[in-house]
Amino acid sequence: MGHNILITVVLPLYNKAHTIINTLTSVVTQTYGNFEIIIIDDGSTDNGAEIISQNFHDSRIRIISQSNTGVSAARNRGVAEAIGEYIAFIDGDDEWHPEYLEHIRKGIALYPEAGMLCTGGVGTSILSPRISYSIAKKYINHITKLNFFENPAALSHTSRTVVKKEVFLNAGGFPIKMKCCEDYALTQKIGLISEFVYIGLPLAKYIGGVPGQITSADQETRYILLDSVVEYYNHVMNFSKDKPNNKLFKIYFRYDIRHRIKGLLKQEPKWFNKFYYGLNEENKALLNPIEKKIYTHHWNKISSCWINISKVIWRMRFYPIVGEQIDINTIPQKYRIW
Repeated sequence: MGHNILITVVLPLYNKAHTIINTLTSVVTQTYGNFEIIIIDDGSTDNGAEIISQNFHDSRIRIISQSNTGVSAARNRGVAEAIGEYIAFIDGDDEWHPEYLEHIRKGIALYPEAGMLCTGGVGTSILSPRISYSIAKKYINHITKLNFFENPAALSHTSRTVVKKEVFLNAGGFPIKMKCCEDYALTQKIGLISEFVYIGLPLAKYIGGVPGQITSADQETRYILLDSVVEYYNHVMNFSKDKPNNKLFKIYFRYDIRHRIKGLLKQEPKWFNKFYYGLNEENKALLNPIEKKIYTHHWNKISSCWINISKVIWRMRFYPIVGEQIDINTIPQKYRIW
């Protein structure tokens, strides 16, 4: 199993003419070549699709054009069109190491029961040459099966995630109503119903500073997007109701809600109110009565202290954390800068 399995690469394209050549070059030059590429041109208003046709003459590439329906619907369309048993996602401004799919193939061969595989990554920006690593320190250089809810935020990103098509469909795909957090929603739903494999090498590159990314959104846009953040928590919690008990899921979700609240307390009260009172009762039930009282009374200093203590307790589990410091010398040279 996994030695020559067909992988479908799904790439949603929306106004990425300025980055798509680098992204697609990183895919077609993979050392593992048994894949197809389905590009969903989601109503772009630039000439990205034309640039692809002019610069790539590869029979594995298929471009499907549609009116703009959003990134979730575009990815879901790509999966629906896929022939491969496994689906690899990449965004039109990210890149893969040449051995990305080769290591995915190894992970599939070792753990064919897994419905989702993720790798570590590197981050950079068009605004700065600085490189950061997003990789779980305890799993560097390992391909291992583990509980996804050790910390989904530290273990996954859309462009370094591969899923079984069957599992993707069972999870309901990407929620199409969300304007953000749709990737978190999907991967956590899959984490509730399937085995997870982590590959501890930085094999995918996230490139920030690109126009149109949510990470560069202004405050007004972020406030509007808070509706989708709330929907993410409610969507995943509702999905979890009839699934086998995963105690670590609720522990993580409680931690994540608290982490979100801590950030919102730095804003005007309307931010917290929109978030907290939008949560369904199952999510609120993760919090104890005392902390709910201090949050809703806007006792911000006490709230922050409470959350900080809870984060220390969480970290005593020694799970991967976002932004943890690593010794890059533990990573083979060819995977550090590429």
